[in-house]
Amino acid sequence: MIRNIVFDLGGVIITLDRQACVDSFKKLGFKDFDDILNDFVQDGFFLEFEKGAIDAARFREIICDHIGHIVKDYEIDNAMGDFLSDIPVKRFETLLRLKKSYNVFLLSNTNPIAMSKVRDIFSAYGIDMNDCFDKMYLSYQMKMVKPNNEIFLKMMEDSRIKAEESLFIDDGEMNINTANSLGFKTLHLKKGIDLDSEIEKFLNEQK
Repeated sequence: MIRNIVFDLGGVIITLDRQACVDSFKKLGFKDFDDILNDFVQDGFFLEFEKGAIDAARFREIICDHIGHIVKDYEIDNAMGDFLSDIPVKRFETLLRLKKSYNVFLLSNTNPIAMSKVRDIFSAYGIDMNDCFDKMYLSYQMKMVKPNNEIFLKMMEDSRIKAEESLFIDDGEMNINTANSLGFKTLHLKKGIDLDSEIEKFLNEQK
């Protein structure tokens, strides 16, 4: 029986626009930003940012060093925010409906700049992000990232949930593989799949 639902953020709850982000950084002078920005698992200093090994100030400093001149903080933050497109209205409805019957968690590789943008998007729809989840597990706060199993184990320990009673939803295959290995039920959200209907279908099959 499913008691818990664990959502990824980017590519699942919120639509990603990698090209918009790359284009925005190119306009700032970071010509090869596409080499370090991945839809699923980041690399280099970006990975360090999402692991919480460096803070937002250091991240911006590295960006400026790479470009070769000072760029205003808000310009970097806006460019970073362009990676996050929008959230379908029905996604809010799904989250709030599920929370009435299940424990709903967020497990995301993310960073403080991105989370500020995400919270703004929720607020623009008149919704407090905290109201949609029982708890949010964010990589930069936990100092660990998916697909490493340690972040899953830490979430399970903290939330006191059992993998076999939990549905994990992610668009990254490596993250899904880790969750499967730990005993989670999983939903791999590939392009073209309607998340909201797939969740309902899965949960109905589990009854």
